[in-house]
Amino acid sequence: MSSPPYPDVFIESSVSLSCDDKLALLSEQWDAQEYKFPTRFNGGKLRKAQAGWFTTHKWLKYSVSADGVYCAPCFLFGEQDPRCKALSKVPVSDWSNIKKIIEKHENSVYHAHQEIGADNFLAVMRGEKKDIECSIATQYNVLVEKNRLILTAIVDTIVFCGRQNIALRGHEDDMGNFKALLKFQAKHNNVLNTHLQEGDPRTMYTSPNIQNELIGIIGHMISSQIVNRCNSAGVFGFIADEATDAATMEQMALCVRYVHEDEVREDFIGFAECASTKGEALAEAFLQNLQELGVDLDKMRGQGYDGASNMSGIYRGVQARIRAQYPEAIYTHCKAHCLNLAIIHACKIGYIRNMMDIVQTVAFAFNYSAKRLLTFKETLEADDVSRANMEERKRLQSLCETRWAARADALHTFLCAYRTVVTSLEQLADDGDTKASGHKTSVLQFSFIVSLVAAEHVLSALVSLSTALQSKTCDLFKAANDTKIVIRLLQNDRACEDVWDTLYDKAVMIAADVGVEPSMARNVGRQQNRANAPAQTISAFWKVNMYLPFLDHMLTELNDRLMQANDRFKVQWLIPSQVKVQRTNLPVENCRELFRGVQANLDVDEATCLRECARWRTWWTDPTLADGRPMATEDLSASLRLARKESFPNIRTCMMLLTVMPVSTATAERSFSTMRRVKTYLRSTMGTERLSGLGLMNIYQEQEINADKVVDIFANRKSRRLAFVFKV
Repeated sequence: MSSPPYPDVFIESSVSLSCDDKLALLSEQWDAQEYKFPTRFNGGKLRKAQAGWFTTHKWLKYSVSADGVYCAPCFLFGEQDPRCKALSKVPVSDWSNIKKIIEKHENSVYHAHQEIGADNFLAVMRGEKKDIECSIATQYNVLVEKNRLILTAIVDTIVFCGRQNIALRGHEDDMGNFKALLKFQAKHNNVLNTHLQEGDPRTMYTSPNIQNELIGIIGHMISSQIVNRCNSAGVFGFIADEATDAATMEQMALCVRYVHEDEVREDFIGFAECASTKGEALAEAFLQNLQELGVDLDKMRGQGYDGASNMSGIYRGVQARIRAQYPEAIYTHCKAHCLNLAIIHACKIGYIRNMMDIVQTVAFAFNYSAKRLLTFKETLEADDVSRANMEERKRLQSLCETRWAARADALHTFLCAYRTVVTSLEQLADDGDTKASGHKTSVLQFSFIVSLVAAEHVLSALVSLSTALQSKTCDLFKAANDTKIVIRLLQNDRACEDVWDTLYDKAVMIAADVGVEPSMARNVGRQQNRANAPAQTISAFWKVNMYLPFLDHMLTELNDRLMQANDRFKVQWLIPSQVKVQRTNLPVENCRELFRGVQANLDVDEATCLRECARWRTWWTDPTLADGRPMATEDLSASLRLARKESFPNIRTCMMLLTVMPVSTATAERSFSTMRRVKTYLRSTMGTERLSGLGLMNIYQEQEINADKVVDIFANRKSRRLAFVFKV
């Protein structure tokens, strides 16, 4: 005898029934043929329930405890106190009238409604339909998806404008590029088009404030990725510079130098406004902004700034104040600035200074006068030799006031176009241009010609060094080696008589081409304003009084400014090529000296460090290990890749300390180029956060921006009028 396969609801309250119990009550069918129903007197006869009732009426259920039948759909989904409780809330055991009761109940509207509810419940439980909460959530999620589609289009438009450096707003807000691009997108996006045409003005999400907030979020996402890489690197160098923007506000450019996946990186992480340029204020501003960006300042091992007193001062400068808090953050004076200063001071030689003044004056005269420039171009077209030497250039180049190494290119251009310059000045002078007549007299001096040839030759040797020092991958060891090469080159030029003879012959040939005779300055007994060393020949005079002083001054400046030693330079002893050439191959005394210089950055004692250095030395010098050993490199970055963290952790740390020390502030200065492109005269009212965000988007154009993540951050910052977060 088998009992019903569903719960007895008159033993367990229906309130306590689970969804599975309700599902069983509605869906389980009971084969009652073998069940022995109890009999009792009813209507004067012994009567009992019949098994066929449950087959004919599937909604009919039997309660063993009550020995009665009831309607499962009405019991589960009907009213708590219905008008007719029979079969709905009270089991029926009147077997004499049961057929009439069942027929009446089955044909009632009340029962039909509860059966619909039961069918819906079964459909939900079987996954064929969603329940009411899910249906409401589904409608809500459809609305959220629509809103996110709109905001995603707005974010994509902002990212496009930022990457391409397109101004978002125009003279009038509705006429700006941002709104125009949105309308263009709306042609292919019906949801966005409806939003722009019929949306509530309070929920358009295109206002300048919303733009600024989204730009800030995007900028923070870019800088956060850089900061995370920087913090995970273990150590980093800090690079900063300050400049004035189009609104005459002081802006600081913050950059970090670190090693990521064995590659040196220098990354710009944002602009920050500074209220004062004093050392104390700048130091506090630097540290505060780095902390706000999430940079771990305890890992700072280097600082790189220009040589201004407020930055480089040894007592109250920025570098001194930061090093007081972080002693291992060693300051490096920008090597590109050092080279610039070396050239500036070397060019104070009288003849060289006068020559450059004349070149600058003549270049300005041609480039800032339409009439003179047209004459120059017409003359150049008629001169095949000068046009070929100019290599597609159509005008003279002015001398750069800040990057003196770039003057070599300007001098080379002037030298190539010298005959065209003289011819053009002669034509202008014949047309009554009095200034052109004076310029012609200046450039037709032999002192000008020979100084131009000599200066162009010397400065051309420094162009490659200037470019190398501004490279992001350049390290201090490489900078010192490149400087040594240039110094040696200039020393060889000074010692070689043929070099000067070649330069002098070139000057004589150029002078002869324009009818100028070689000459030397008048020699007097007492001369204070120019070199006056006696000489037997014209060539000897210019060599002794102009060429050699210029070279000597340049060599002295390069040695004094670019070859300054630092304790961390001892790390170069660990470079494989240096290990092999050192006396006795990296002696223990050198290892001890190196350990004392970097001890604060290592977590081991001296004996452990010396033992690791011995293993490093053995690897690179033992002849029995030559077969499995790579070629000894001279590059610090390549050496860092060879010093695996698992095998040589402390040597790798030492190399990273030297690697992350800044060589130049070129990365910060490049960011100022971006600043001047973004914050122009016509866009001078933008704030620093907007400037920083747009600058980051423009600099890191290749970096992917996840618009959905931007929308999530925007939605979670505070309550919004439109819903942007899905319900799970």
